[in-house]
Amino acid sequence: MFGAAILLTALLAAQADGKVVRGHLSTREQWAFLTRFCFLSGEGMFTYEVEYESKYAVQKLLLYYDTEDQWPAVYKSGKTCEEKLAVLDEPMRHQFVNLSTQFSTFSGCEARRRTDREPTYVCRGNRTFFSARERWWFIAVSNCESEKGLSLTYNFLMTNGPPDSLWTYQFSADEMHILRTNMCMLGIQTAILFISIVLAAELRSRGLFHTTYKLFMAAVLLQTAGLVLLFASYRCYANDGEGLPKIKLAGRILEAGSDFTFLLLLLLCAKGYTITRGRLRQASAIKLTIFLSLYVVSWGILFVYEQLFFDPGEVLYLYESPGGYGLVVLKILGWAMFVYSTSFTIKHYPEKWGFFLPFSTMYTVWFLSAPMVIVCANYLIDKWVREKVVNGVEHGITFVGHIFFLILTRPTAANKNFPFHVRTSQISVMEQMPNGTAGNNNLDHFSAHAYAPSAPLAVLGSQQSTPTELFVISTSTERPTASNGKPYVKQDASFPHQLNANVRDD
Repeated sequence: MFGAAILLTALLAAQADGKVVRGHLSTREQWAFLTRFCFLSGEGMFTYEVEYESKYAVQKLLLYYDTEDQWPAVYKSGKTCEEKLAVLDEPMRHQFVNLSTQFSTFSGCEARRRTDREPTYVCRGNRTFFSARERWWFIAVSNCESEKGLSLTYNFLMTNGPPDSLWTYQFSADEMHILRTNMCMLGIQTAILFISIVLAAELRSRGLFHTTYKLFMAAVLLQTAGLVLLFASYRCYANDGEGLPKIKLAGRILEAGSDFTFLLLLLLCAKGYTITRGRLRQASAIKLTIFLSLYVVSWGILFVYEQLFFDPGEVLYLYESPGGYGLVVLKILGWAMFVYSTSFTIKHYPEKWGFFLPFSTMYTVWFLSAPMVIVCANYLIDKWVREKVVNGVEHGITFVGHIFFLILTRPTAANKNFPFHVRTSQISVMEQMPNGTAGNNNLDHFSAHAYAPSAPLAVLGSQQSTPTELFVISTSTERPTASNGKPYVKQDASFPHQLNANVRDD
C-alpha cells in the first residue's frame, strides 16, 4: 500500500521537464526564474515565443550563464531586481531581450489590439550561444519598474546541433548519449533475462529453484521493464522535446524496485538463506524486516521530496540535492548490513568459503561503486557531463551485479562455487516435520559440505541408492531401511555416506 501511495503521489507531482517548455507565469514579483538548459557552443539555439498584456510592459527575458559571478550570484541571493540585472554583461553579450516593439528588430515583437482587451505584445525570436565550453544557461524574466508584477505566456524551444540529429537535437548537453546508453543496456538486460530463464528451467529440473534465485529473476525483470519505459520516454523526447515524463518516472520507480529486490536477495544470501539454512532465525528475520522497511520508507520519502521540492534553479541533477545524498547514505547502510551478515555466515560455515569469498568481495565493490562515483562526479566531473556519466555508471553497476550473480549460481556439475546443495523438496519436507529436521539437514542448519558433494553408493542387495543429501525426499516421515532392517541414513557429521562403494557426482 505504501509503495502504491508513493507511486501515485510521484506521478501526480511530476512536471514535464522536456526542452519544449510551455506555461503561463503570473506573480507579484519583479523578477522570476523560468527554465534552464545546457547549450553546446555554436550549436545551441534558444527559440522563444512570448505574449503578454501591454500593462505589464516592458518585460525582459534574461539569459544568465553558470559562472559564479552570474547565476549563483543572483538566484535566491536576496538582491533587488536592479542588482540582479546589473550582473548581466550588456551590450557585449546580449544577455537580455526587451520584449517591446521599441526594440522590434532585436526582439521580434509586435503589438496586437483586440476588442475589449488590453493591447498585447507578441514576440518571436531566437538566440544562438557561443562560449568557450558547454554552458548551463538560465532563463529568467523581469520588469523592475512594474508595480503589478509579471504576467506572460511563453513557449520555449531549446536545442543542440542539427535538427536531423536524433541523439543531440532535443537534448541538453548533460543528457546527450543517455538514449544510446539506455538502448544498449536494454539489449544487454534482455539477454540476461533470457539466460536467467534458461538457467531457471535447469534449476527447476534439478529441484534447486530456490527462493533466492526467484528474487534474482524478479530483480532482472523489474530492471528490464524499467529500462523499457526509460527508453520509450527518451525516444519520444528525442522526437518532440517533451517526452513522456510520467512514463520516465514509472521507469525510475521500477528500477528502484529492482534495486530493492536485489538488495533483499544479497542480504538473504549473506545470511545464508537457502545456502546454509532453510529459514532465518526469528531475531534475524525481525532485524532484516525492520532494516528493509526503514530503507524503503526512507527512499520513498526522499523520492517524494525530490518530486515536490526539486529546484531546477539550484540543482542540476538528482544527486546534487539533499534527496540524492540521502539515497547515497542508504546505499552505504545497505553495504554495512551486508558485510555484517556475510562475516557471521562465513565464520559458522567455512565450507562455503568458495562461494562467499567472491560473493562478498564482488558485492562490496558493487555496493560502494555508485556512492564513490556520485561523490567524485559532484566534486571532480564538470557539471555539464555529470548526469550522463552517472546514468551510464549506475546502469553498468547494475549489469555487473546481475551478471556476476548469474555466473556464481550457474548450475553446472563442474562449478564448485554453486551455493545450493539441498533441494527445494527437502526444504518442503523439513517444514512439515515437527522439529524441522530431515536426515542431517535442519531448517536452521544445513549439513556441512560444499556443492557438489561426492558420496559413495551403497549396494543394498541388488539396489543402488542415490546420495541421500541430494535425494528428493518423499513426504513420508519413515526412513528407508536396508535388507538387515537397519536405517542406512545415519545422523553423523560425515553424512552423506553409505557402505560399499563407487563414487558418483550428482
